[in-house]
Amino acid sequence: MRAVLLVQDSADARISELIGSLFDSFQIITGKQDVISLIYMEPPDLIIIEGGFLMAGGHGIVGEFRSNTIFGHVPIVALLDRDDLESSSWQDIPVDDYLSTEETDSSITRRLRFIAKRAVRELDMNPLTRLPGNESIIRTIQEMFDAGDDIAIAWVDIDNFKPFNDRYGFSRGDEILMAAGRIITNAVREINREKTFVGHIGGDDFVFICPTAQVRQLCEEVISRFDMVIRNFYNDDDLAEGGIVATGRDGTVHKFPLTTITIAVVLNEGGRYTHYGQACQDATDIKKYLKALDGSNYMIDRRTLKT
Repeated sequence: MRAVLLVQDSADARISELIGSLFDSFQIITGKQDVISLIYMEPPDLIIIEGGFLMAGGHGIVGEFRSNTIFGHVPIVALLDRDDLESSSWQDIPVDDYLSTEETDSSITRRLRFIAKRAVRELDMNPLTRLPGNESIIRTIQEMFDAGDDIAIAWVDIDNFKPFNDRYGFSRGDEILMAAGRIITNAVREINREKTFVGHIGGDDFVFICPTAQVRQLCEEVISRFDMVIRNFYNDDDLAEGGIVATGRDGTVHKFPLTTITIAVVLNEGGRYTHYGQACQDATDIKKYLKALDGSNYMIDRRTLKT
């Protein structure tokens, strides 16, 4: 991770050494420099602002970052001494957290580690469903493979999603994605087992992990709940038609069935997989077959590796 420390004139040697020891890349920027340009040139993962700088003009800089669509997500932490903490002027500035210079070295180090970990989690979190994103998914699956865990990995894909978006709008489509995320999460949580995980790859693709013995039950539960809930998102005319009837640009009439769900499951039994990409490729092959079928479906891959 890369961090920057913004100071008014010069940095406290103790604090800068502590921060520098925790990050792969660390830069100190003073108020005399072109702060905005320097940060935009090499975007950080964490911005720490010393109290003196914050009070002197940092409010405008914080506002600049918060309004930026590219860097608005970067966590901003205020570094405050005793006098700063007693002042109320900084409390209206939209920082995400604060550190006190009065804390011990070990306390500051622990706080910075927690802040950095939280920043990584939030950066990878899907903004719509609040589920872990692709980096967390790959890392979690690979860690389980490395540990030799017997697990089932299920890739979940929502079918006929684009025609729904075209007819009802993206806002309504987002509601389906949020509903799918809740359905999967609740079903996985209800089995109350260790080695479970739910992630949102992006768009209409999700993934969940569970012990192999529970995957069939979970697939059937997710499909049952999704097929029941999805009908609430269509109007009566489309429900009566059994789907969306639309005329393409070429004048041809097409009928798209109600949105369904496809679940492709691979099993890591006996250390079958050593790499995420292997499992993903097998799941892709299964999904290709399932999508040619009508309705919601799932398939558990029980093939053995070729020797």
